[in-house]
Amino acid sequence: MSGTLLAGQQEPTQSPQAQAVERQFAPLFTAITGQLSTDKQRYLSDPMAYQVFIDRTLRPLWDITSTTRALIGRSTFETLTSPQRESLVNAVGNTLTRYAFEGLENYSSQQFRIVDVVINQRGTMGWVQVLMESNLIPDIVLDVLIKQTSRENDIWHAVDVRFKGITYVSIKKHAFRETIEEQGIDGLITDLESKNDDYFAAICSKTNSSGRAPCAIVAN
Repeated sequence: MSGTLLAGQQEPTQSPQAQAVERQFAPLFTAITGQLSTDKQRYLSDPMAYQVFIDRTLRPLWDITSTTRALIGRSTFETLTSPQRESLVNAVGNTLTRYAFEGLENYSSQQFRIVDVVINQRGTMGWVQVLMESNLIPDIVLDVLIKQTSRENDIWHAVDVRFKGITYVSIKKHAFRETIEEQGIDGLITDLESKNDDYFAAICSKTNSSGRAPCAIVAN
């Protein structure tokens, strides 16, 4: 779904559906702004507390399975066994969590707020446009690609992020698929898990944290 087409479909005022999407996602960006502004240092020294914040605020609004399917391709995803699918989705979820931790390290009091919501004509997919304001760097606009995961309850989840016209999936999918061609799906899972384990082991060891995710294993 192209941003150009979506922009062409946008109404002069937000539709009821777009308003509902904004009500669903606005608390997320309010929480991110509020929590990171006040608790960044606490989260840096206590990665387990930051993990709790991620699990409570970010994960419930992200469809990790859809992101994983897009990264490796639907046809490949459908050939996976249930254990492979579960392991890969978990590895991708932990990778996204790692990105959130890396973002925390570079956070410098940016404020996040929704400035627009655009839904396609079928009412199944759309973009949530988020403005990231900062006193230190130029403002940045991020687009969060969303899809409706439950028509009955009108529930939406994020599946991708776009910055300057380039999405996360479009950047990473070639490397994911190349790894599958060379090492198989189990090789991709092992590669992702290794990167995540190394990263979290380092920050947990640095902060002497252990007992719960992401520091479930006692740091040496």
